[in-house]
Amino acid sequence: MAMVARKIQEQQQPQTHTRTRVRHVRNPITRGEKTIVALIAIVTFIILAVIVNNFASLYTMNQELYRLEQSISKQQQVNEGLTLQVIELSAPDRILHIASEQLGMSLDDNKVKVVQN
Repeated sequence: MAMVARKIQEQQQPQTHTRTRVRHVRNPITRGEKTIVALIAIVTFIILAVIVNNFASLYTMNQELYRLEQSISKQQQVNEGLTLQVIELSAPDRILHIASEQLGMSLDDNKVKVVQN
């Protein structure tokens, strides 16, 4: 009996069709905007990578320049020392002393010829 009562009750109620509205919620960010943002992000990343690369190469060059300047200054000190040695070793008194004592030579002023440039 319960079934019959339910059927009668369903028949007496006016049938109202409730339509469910399907709302299409649009994404506020379009596909084109996403593409533009992605391209900007990629370009920014590339530019930052180039800048970092330039700074790294500049740092390397500065280190190499510093090393070269140090080696140049060391070589200049060596050259100055050798120049002083040449001046000391080419002194005429020293040459005359070595020639007379070690080599047994004597200075004869009559046989000396002076050459001028």
